[in-house]
Amino acid sequence: MSGKIQQQMYTRERGGIFHATDGYDTIAISEGLDQAFVKKYLHPFCIYHSPKTLAERGEKDASIYPEAVTMFQPETGDLVIGQAVFVPADFTGARSTYFMHNYIIPRAQKEEWIKQPEKLFQINDFQTSYDMANGKVLPEREVVGYEASDVLSVTSDLLGTLGITEENFKQLLFTVMSSIAGKKKVFISLNVPLQVYSKYAMQLLELIFLYLPYAHRRKLGAMTFTSEPETKNYIHVMFFEPATLNTRDRAIEKQFIFDFASNRISGVDLSDRQHEYLELALHHFTHSKRMDDFFEFAEMALAGLPESSKLELASYYQLTDIYLTVRYNDFSLYAKNKAGFLHSLMKFLQVNSNEKPDLTGLFLTLMKEEKIAPDKASALDYLNAVVSINAIVRSDQALFFILETLTYYQHDPLFHQLWKVIEQDMPTHEALVMFMNEHQDFESLLELYLNGRFKHLVLLEDILNELKAMVGTPYLFGIEKFKSVVRKSIASAISTDSDPFKAVLAVESFIVDRCSADFDEFKQDILVHARLALLRSIRLQDLTLPDIKAFRKIFTKELNVGDLKDVKVKENYLITNTLYQLINIPSQAETYSLKPLTVAAREQLRGILQRLLRDHPSPEQFPLLFIAFETEFDGVDYQGVLDYLIKHSDDKTLLSFVRGNARLVDIDFGYRRSLRKYFISHPKSLWKNKTLRTELQLIKNYSLKQLLKEVETETASPVVKFLKKNGLKLLMALAIVGGVGGGAWWTLDRFFGTDSSVPKASKTAVSSKNNSEKEQKDKLTGTPISLDLFHKATMDVDGKSFSLHLDGKQVKNIIGKAQPDGIYSYLLNDREGGQWPLNLSTDLDTRIPFDQNKLLNEGFSLYGIEHDFTGDDIPEVVIVASNSISDSYVWVYSLKLKSNPLHPILVKKGRSTVQLDGNKLIFPDYEVYQYSTESQNFVKQNN
Repeated sequence: MSGKIQQQMYTRERGGIFHATDGYDTIAISEGLDQAFVKKYLHPFCIYHSPKTLAERGEKDASIYPEAVTMFQPETGDLVIGQAVFVPADFTGARSTYFMHNYIIPRAQKEEWIKQPEKLFQINDFQTSYDMANGKVLPEREVVGYEASDVLSVTSDLLGTLGITEENFKQLLFTVMSSIAGKKKVFISLNVPLQVYSKYAMQLLELIFLYLPYAHRRKLGAMTFTSEPETKNYIHVMFFEPATLNTRDRAIEKQFIFDFASNRISGVDLSDRQHEYLELALHHFTHSKRMDDFFEFAEMALAGLPESSKLELASYYQLTDIYLTVRYNDFSLYAKNKAGFLHSLMKFLQVNSNEKPDLTGLFLTLMKEEKIAPDKASALDYLNAVVSINAIVRSDQALFFILETLTYYQHDPLFHQLWKVIEQDMPTHEALVMFMNEHQDFESLLELYLNGRFKHLVLLEDILNELKAMVGTPYLFGIEKFKSVVRKSIASAISTDSDPFKAVLAVESFIVDRCSADFDEFKQDILVHARLALLRSIRLQDLTLPDIKAFRKIFTKELNVGDLKDVKVKENYLITNTLYQLINIPSQAETYSLKPLTVAAREQLRGILQRLLRDHPSPEQFPLLFIAFETEFDGVDYQGVLDYLIKHSDDKTLLSFVRGNARLVDIDFGYRRSLRKYFISHPKSLWKNKTLRTELQLIKNYSLKQLLKEVETETASPVVKFLKKNGLKLLMALAIVGGVGGGAWWTLDRFFGTDSSVPKASKTAVSSKNNSEKEQKDKLTGTPISLDLFHKATMDVDGKSFSLHLDGKQVKNIIGKAQPDGIYSYLLNDREGGQWPLNLSTDLDTRIPFDQNKLLNEGFSLYGIEHDFTGDDIPEVVIVASNSISDSYVWVYSLKLKSNPLHPILVKKGRSTVQLDGNKLIFPDYEVYQYSTESQNFVKQNN
């Protein structure tokens, strides 16, 4: 649409703009007027309803018919104002019609018309007919003629003629504003003659329009005459012919009705509350004063707010108090409802506050004057408004007001509620907290606040949730008082938690959505103190295996116990850490030193182990039993171990224990004595079960077999026991009595069940010795065994351990695996179920085959084999680390010299390969070492 004022004329004619046939149509329009706009918006309003009283009598005098002025503002932003008049005869002369002339004010010019109501309501430039000979194009207009009389000067006469009181006018103003903001319509009938009806309607409309805020003026739609009221889009006020109101139409009755002709008003009641804006408007109205200054103030205050806020009456009620306070420096309205006044101020400052200096200035003035919020009943609501406005304008006066108010209520329960309000705006909260933290006079106030946030939180979960809710306040994480309060709260929660280990793990896994360096540092700080709280609160007597495993997850790195000043914390850490080390790798329990523990702590640890193992006395945990029953001065209480197993395990477990510890029979007299006593004395010992006795006798250990023979003798019948004890003496006695003749020997042979028909070979001592040396020599000679005949270690699937399968006479395999500290250990598993750590740390320079973690360096492989160097049918174990190019390292172990760990009887470094030949270990073209039975060690041979 053009930027100029457009025109349109409408009536019944012989063809028009849109139709070539006879009938109602637009007959002429301006060139800049969009035809689609005409059809969509103008045609529905090109109507005229003749007064029923005139139509019924067939009145043809056009002068007594009222004009019908229509004004509306579609969503395009344009303003349409037009006039329809009665025409007694159309182009045929046979029937009446009407003629309508519309002006379309473009959006660009609309504001001028809105602010000068006379241009709308005093137009004297409407046409009542049109000569089709002038064509279908109307000129675009720069201006429209209008009168410039002051309607306010005739207000009294006007209202007197219409019978409208000041209260009625206030009601009219209220309902028109309500209609524009809502959906209800305003229907008005005037008690004036029909021929001047539209004139008075226009004057009343102009008067109402003068007291409408600009936002409402930009929406108002009205019709000055219709024969019967009806609801219509874009129309808010409709003047209707008197005596035509259908009171039985409920849709009509729901509207605002001002039937001044019948002295009837319905749908409006202003007695329910105070109407500040209406009172202000009425004040100006009674003094015939315009309200442009207020409307400009309202435009400024409402700038940026949604249209709904610009139209609702409440906005103008609130603005009235603010306007009067600002313009006349009258704070009495503020004093009546301080909190409500500030909330109103906040409403208008929330958008475009930089463009509203009058409002921001008023807020700063109020903060300066108030100092604190002493009224406890409204303090919370008032502070809420202050914080909300400060979130917009950011002023030191507001911060000092908040600070003084907090100080005033610091001993009142309201104190913490006030902080909840402050927390709604993080910048305000941060400014206050940082100020308090930096000024000693307010430190106690800050501490009171922080304590209050965590005071009622008992469960760790609640504390962590509170911390997560504070992710928007990262500045707190750097404040020492905050950290101190959180430390105490978390420590208290952990100390009372039914599962303190789980609680500390919850702290470890605690994360927030927006992490930062300050938060990470803060978390590490509280984690350190959470761990100390755990150590302080550990109930050792209640420790479980899951607790001990959780302990390791918490303390992934060893603590420097020298840094632990609290004796209880230090002792709890040492005991629990020792328990983990023992339980994690039971096979190495013997190598773990308990010396860092006090005597009392060691005794406590043993008691804990005994309690923990009673439900899990499995074979892999047997080494822990020796720790659990170790005494300070007498070694292991083996009798206690056996009694414990008898009580808490079954025969199968007991048998596994005896089998796995058969080596102790040979090296520990205390164990041998206790085991012997158990076999002999216990009524349900393994020995006294035939099946289990057979299992015992199958254990391949010489010393144990000797012990079992003693047990067998001790538990035999008296006759068998006598024979076993005195059998040799009895034979000698029989020999003396019977001589050396065949008869006596025959008798003995028969007695012992030997067959005399088999000839006996007699040997001299010399011949026996010669034969033995020959057998020994035969055993020690043969084809040399090269490295390619050795077994080679293979890496396991996990890539962190390996196995070297020997499947030999003495040894099943050798395994290597990383310990929690990353150091590799090498373990030999023998055929008797024993597991022996191998000592690879010798005087030999082993820096080449192994790295700092005792893992083979790249290029080296591990080999192993059993080989009998001594010729006693008990093979030794040979381990070789070789790169097959330049270096080979050899360790030889004897399982006859069992120790923990196993120490090698030979360690040597050679060249690329190794050979074994009888009792010799050969480095080809380099060195040869031969085992000597006389010195019982390897001797280097001269090449």
